[in-house]
Amino acid sequence: MKVRSFKICLLVFSVFLLAGCHKLEATTKIEPNGSGELKMGVGFSAEERANLEKQNPNQKDFCNTTQAPPNTTITEEQRGDETWCINITRFNDLAELRSLYAQRSGIKINQLEISDGKLTYDVELDTLSEESNFSALTEITWSLVLPGTPLTHNADDAVENTLIWKPEPKSGIVNMQAESEIPRDGFNFPPCGAALVVLGAVSLHFRWRNNKML
Repeated sequence: MKVRSFKICLLVFSVFLLAGCHKLEATTKIEPNGSGELKMGVGFSAEERANLEKQNPNQKDFCNTTQAPPNTTITEEQRGDETWCINITRFNDLAELRSLYAQRSGIKINQLEISDGKLTYDVELDTLSEESNFSALTEITWSLVLPGTPLTHNADDAVENTLIWKPEPKSGIVNMQAESEIPRDGFNFPPCGAALVVLGAVSLHFRWRNNKML
């Protein structure tokens, strides 16, 4: 049932992506345990919306917000003359994120895993091939919110743990790579120097206590 819900949601947005030239804002947020949120926003000019509404009899629900499956919200947002359809889907682990990515034509996952205390993200976006969902876009912004401090990346911009790529439309295959630390839960043991200070303080306390008793 969950896979079917993903497919319904993807079908709605694939239709939008293939319908004509428009903008895309995609943000993937990954938590330390591999869960997270995928946010896909597609923006249409007033002319593009008018052309699409000629094909869609339900003009009052342009973004099909009433068809949102479980774990997904679809909202319509006005930004000046532009209409943005915002799709937010929660995923429980990286396997579900792989499913969300893989079912969009034009995304290739080279590596997407958490191992040895770090997240490795290596994804390709096809902005040129006719069969790709991303070839008709006039503007692309692809963001990745990492679960921890970035170790390496090839993003165009970075703000703390948020990486941003802005590929040129129809520029071919765009490779997006990043590695991030995974924050550790629970008590963090102090470094050796700090540990020695603590042990020294404890030792002096007991020595003072013993001398006082004598």
